[in-house]
Amino acid sequence: MDYEYWTEIHARGGIPAVKSALEELTEADGADPQRVDAAVEAALQVIADDTARLQARADQAEERLRQLREEAAEVERQVEAGPAAEG
Repeated sequence: MDYEYWTEIHARGGIPAVKSALEELTEADGADPQRVDAAVEAALQVIADDTARLQARADQAEERLRQLREEAAEVERQVEAGPAAEG
């Protein structure tokens, strides 16, 4: 149950799927505590990586929104200035 294993589970069902698989693993009879700990660490890393990816996309979207607002404000200024400002 390495990083790739948890990445595949995450890709199929997101964080709920990872959580469910972890619960099943920890509740299994005879589960090796070291194996469970390693699986939990790998699963948490997958979740952390996905969270970082989502945050990066949100940051990009916020920056794009800022740029669009600036462009819209400039267009509005030009429209308000009218044709006299162009010549």
